[in-house]
Amino acid sequence: MKFLLSPRLDIVFKKLFTQDTEILTDLVNSVLDLPEDRQILSVEVKNPAILPEELTKKFIILDIRASDAQGNHYDIEMQVRKYDSYSKRILYYLSRMYSEQLQSGQDYEKLRPVIGIHFLDYTEFPDYEKTFHFRFELRDRNHPDLRLTDDMCLHIFELPKLRRIAEKYGNKNLLEWLHFFNHAHEEGDRKMREHYTNPKIRKAFGVLESLSADELTRQQAEMREKALKDEVSMLAAAERKGRKVGREEGRLIGAILMAQRMLRQTVWSEKALESKSLAELENIFAEMETKLNFPSAT
Repeated sequence: MKFLLSPRLDIVFKKLFTQDTEILTDLVNSVLDLPEDRQILSVEVKNPAILPEELTKKFIILDIRASDAQGNHYDIEMQVRKYDSYSKRILYYLSRMYSEQLQSGQDYEKLRPVIGIHFLDYTEFPDYEKTFHFRFELRDRNHPDLRLTDDMCLHIFELPKLRRIAEKYGNKNLLEWLHFFNHAHEEGDRKMREHYTNPKIRKAFGVLESLSADELTRQQAEMREKALKDEVSMLAAAERKGRKVGREEGRLIGAILMAQRMLRQTVWSEKALESKSLAELENIFAEMETKLNFPSAT
């Protein structure tokens, strides 16, 4: 069986779909699930280049920006790692793609829809175990059938959930693409690809084979994987350091409280030495015991 790179690795994903826009067009059509007479015929990739620094730099998004003949804009991503600001980042990206369409003084009617299509190699919404495809739009909360506009939409696919609930999903063509993302690197033998009915996915296998056989692409993929692993290791190290600092701060606070207790004991000891009678001495000891047993240790 031939060695194949995983299309879930963002750099492989971008190279795969920017080298052949015919398979990218089919992927977009599969996500949109439009009738045949309304499907887009082609897309143009706006950012095909992958810069050398994008292989190792932190938080680089190897996305695909594309548009179709109707002027619709697409942001297509394979998201390989999870981070807290994901929702804010994608809202910012889509909003910027929408606003950058107009020059100063142009009519708002010229604005065309912006559609995000994101494939996640992790689970973003763990509380929704039976859903792996989420579609976010501008709708009224009390009247979900009422949309403010069709001009902004975000599709999110959580690939790890696919194996558990795929059989309940109606879009068979899209399911084949999602299966390809999850398993293409395991299906190097052509006999294993016979269950794919979509000829564009079979074509994608050919492109993936060419990429996997290219020495430069394989080196770039290795660099990208190493950078992602290093980033995870650094984040884990930072978390461990944070826990250690927290423990040290806790010990420091405990030492300060103990010092305060000892200081009070010294003060009460001086009071005891200055006492004039047994009754006064007993009162000092009672006061010290009460204070030292106070819950806040102050």
